[in-house]
Amino acid sequence: MQNIKEILTSINVPSPAQDIYMALLENGKATARTLSHRTGITRTSVYDHIKILRTKGLVVERSIEGTTIFEISDARQLSILLDEQAEQLHAQQDFLKKNLSNLIDKSQSLQPKIRFFEGKEGVRQLLKDILWHDDVTLYLYWPYEHMLDFLGEDFLLWFRDRRKFHNIPIRTIWAHPSGKVKKHIFADDDKDVERRYLIQKDISSMGYIIYDNKVAFMSSRKESFGFIVESVEFVSLQKMQFDVLWNIARKK
Repeated sequence: MQNIKEILTSINVPSPAQDIYMALLENGKATARTLSHRTGITRTSVYDHIKILRTKGLVVERSIEGTTIFEISDARQLSILLDEQAEQLHAQQDFLKKNLSNLIDKSQSLQPKIRFFEGKEGVRQLLKDILWHDDVTLYLYWPYEHMLDFLGEDFLLWFRDRRKFHNIPIRTIWAHPSGKVKKHIFADDDKDVERRYLIQKDISSMGYIIYDNKVAFMSSRKESFGFIVESVEFVSLQKMQFDVLWNIARKK
């Protein structure tokens, strides 16, 4: 029955109205008083939510010997409403595709922006921001062991696969005391990955990724935070520093 509730959510039926619909579906027709008892919703509110269901054609009202009874209508109405919702979403998606470039231009600003993210899930969300960008190359300073410990192998492999799906190439610098990470989870990376190694005794536990007009910074597990700086000038400075490290780093 959870799938039915998910469908009701998709067609914008609020949670209390869903409970009423499910009560009618599972237990059959009922009065408002009975529905109130079954769902824990006040009788007055039951009428409010029944109105929503009736408007959508999901519930019908009958009078039996002077008593008002409610029951679900033909269950095929769910399919009709879901099809209508899908058509609306398709039309909205077409509109967005046609107007996205204009909307992006309007949303861009010369004012720099900074967004902060807390905890492991916050930093994972930060990385997902990158997947919204097309025609970019990622430039990473990547303290591998710290990022693996903080973000987890499963997430990093998921991110790798999504990046590949979106055809986003990367150049990455891995710092390590010996200048080489002998064993890692990205051993089967494709040709879209250029990796160089930098010998550093004192490795920064914070990594960063340059992309588009943004730089995303990620801490280690110790501090568990990240932030994105959106600034053309800051990206230019950070990219210049990245290029210096890239040129002195070793390919193998």
